[in-house]
Amino acid sequence: MHEHIKERIKTVITNLTALPSMPEVVTRIINMVNDPNVDFKVVAHEISQDQAITTNILKLANSAYFSKGKEISSIDKALVTLGMKEVKDIVVVAATKQILDKPIIGYDLPKGELWKHNVAVAMLAKRIALDKKKRNLADLVFTGGIIHDVGKTVLALYVASTFKDIIQSTIENQITFAQAEQQIMGFDHQEIGQIILKKWKFPEVLQNIVRYHHDTDNAPEADIEAVSIVHIANTICQMAGIGIGGDGLYYELSGKAIETAGLDDTELQYYYSLTPELLKQARQIM
Repeated sequence: MHEHIKERIKTVITNLTALPSMPEVVTRIINMVNDPNVDFKVVAHEISQDQAITTNILKLANSAYFSKGKEISSIDKALVTLGMKEVKDIVVVAATKQILDKPIIGYDLPKGELWKHNVAVAMLAKRIALDKKKRNLADLVFTGGIIHDVGKTVLALYVASTFKDIIQSTIENQITFAQAEQQIMGFDHQEIGQIILKKWKFPEVLQNIVRYHHDTDNAPEADIEAVSIVHIANTICQMAGIGIGGDGLYYELSGKAIETAGLDDTELQYYYSLTPELLKQARQIM
């Protein structure tokens, strides 16, 4: 283990101002939408307090992916036409793009590649949830898919200086890239992602999706289904080469995740075949 790297990462994560920031309105909206008794007018008022997010939301709400051909001219209309959970998805996309749409050098991801990957994972995860009649999970796994790799934005610098050692460890020890990150640096991008989401005060289920998306066997039982769907969507997108970085070939598809999600080989091949269409859809909101 590179102890000096571990200590430097510790310094970063204990200094919350050094971690990516999220507008507080986003956290409030996510938690509001999880309240079955919330009034959509309260949500609309909350969103309208941030003009920049409001502008981006209306732009995204009128994209082909979200609008379904219906013109949306206000936040109220967006909430009525699309529903609160769909608008919450749009809020997350609008707020996280500035964090994720940048070069992630340590993982060999040029500008736009991590963002493209995360959007595709979110769309595929939502599709799987809806196909499996898990509507209650659809918006959750979409959000989880959008943010699952946020930890890479912090670890990238340290991965850049230890990449060869990490790859060597994956080969010699027959472990995943995330496990090798932990072995070499004392942290992996899942753990860092969870710390970031704690800073943002995101719900625990989203923290767990980020924390265990490469480690579904150890995910809390209450959230295993959501974690498994994001894990599968993520792995399929990596296999398809969507936003694949230097680490992309060093992960495994979990048998437990496949079983938990209730998928078979035919369905997995089907979802893999959807990836070209996913890319087209992702470009609509990138």
